[in-house]
Amino acid sequence: MHSIMYVIKYIFSHIYRNTSLYFFIFLAIFTIDRHHRYEISSNPKEYGPFELDVAEYYSFLPTFFYQNSDSVSINFKKNKRTVGMAIMYSPAFLVGHAIAACNGEIKDGYSEPYKWSIRWGSIIYCILGLLFCRKSLLLFFDDIIVSISLICILFGTNLFFYTYCYGEMPHSYLFFLYSAFIYSTLQFVNKQKYQNLIWIGLISGLIILIRPTDIIILLFPLTYKINSVSDIKERFRSFTKHYFILALSLLLFALPILFQLFIWKKYIGNYIYYSYTDEKFFFNDPQILNFLFSYQKGWLLYTPIMVFSIIGIILSKKYMKDLFIPLILITSISIYILSCWFDWAFGGSFGCRPLVQLYALLIFPFALFISKIWNLFEDASFRNLISKIVVCSAFFLLIQFNLFQIMQAKYLQIHWSGMNAKIYKYVFLNSNITERELKYLHSIATPLDYVKLKKGERGLPF
Repeated sequence: MHSIMYVIKYIFSHIYRNTSLYFFIFLAIFTIDRHHRYEISSNPKEYGPFELDVAEYYSFLPTFFYQNSDSVSINFKKNKRTVGMAIMYSPAFLVGHAIAACNGEIKDGYSEPYKWSIRWGSIIYCILGLLFCRKSLLLFFDDIIVSISLICILFGTNLFFYTYCYGEMPHSYLFFLYSAFIYSTLQFVNKQKYQNLIWIGLISGLIILIRPTDIIILLFPLTYKINSVSDIKERFRSFTKHYFILALSLLLFALPILFQLFIWKKYIGNYIYYSYTDEKFFFNDPQILNFLFSYQKGWLLYTPIMVFSIIGIILSKKYMKDLFIPLILITSISIYILSCWFDWAFGGSFGCRPLVQLYALLIFPFALFISKIWNLFEDASFRNLISKIVVCSAFFLLIQFNLFQIMQAKYLQIHWSGMNAKIYKYVFLNSNITERELKYLHSIATPLDYVKLKKGERGLPF
């Protein structure tokens, strides 16, 4: 009997200490079994994932590989996107090409093998990003805290939407790059592994190529673990300690950006080209309150679980001092810059999509909040158990709420660009919306006026 109890205790102890690994086993099963349930496409047989913005991001690949030089030139002149996402799509694109060649299917970049490969590639990028998050979080927290954090960040936020529903958009890809960048920085700073500076250079170059405003992620290696003037001096000494590694890092940082510049020069005629024409930032008019709380796309309204991450940032000033400065700087600057974009709601989307990649950083204060609640009453086991049940119940409800809203967004019950207070209150936790009601809701939607937005009239139309 004693030996049986010992085996049971050992098994539970092993599971408790390795829960985050079991999370990835569950995630693999969930992905294989359920990913089709959430996919969004107006005509999956015809377009698959290649619609709207994704069509522009992806078009460089089939245009370059399968069409003549005139078509390539026309595409680069008409397309306002950079080639960053095409670079990220390329491994899955080549897999799709190989499958199409082996199966005798059309090799045009758009047939079924390409659709299948790109969609799965998008999901794999997100899972790899979560793996990097796990490796980084384990440097600070117990495995159970890491597991809960990973579950909440994926299933409780719109990262899920931009992985399983509309995963070919840049956000899950950038989430992966952010996660790898943060892990490389932690290895470089904490363990003096200077070869990670090479990865920091390459990854940050790709991030900036895909979304130039994300250049602020460079503040992480510049401010992490900086608490004094002497820390600043030591950080710059560490950057220059190995000149060859630093030079290689800078070269790899510049390589993706130079690639884009040469493409513009070849096909457009200029090294520098602003492809967004009359779309711009209004830095004197940040729409921060709308960006965070509006019925249109408010981040904390549609992703309320991230409130705990904000609380965690406050807690980090006392409990994770090394992370406080990068957290407060990167988060606040990101919100400010994004809220200054002419279209602060960022077009048709679910919730606040431009912050999705930042979850790779915000998962740290989220985990900090959980760890403090998890051990709130260490001296009283019963109260400690109750606090854990309460926090897990809250997270479970918020995850269910997020998944419910995602399905509403999929079936257009949450309007892609015209949400307002009236529609939000009507659809809130409403699972029985008829086709007639849906038509009525769409008739009272209030999309932002792009003509006015470009002129700087950026308030809500209600």
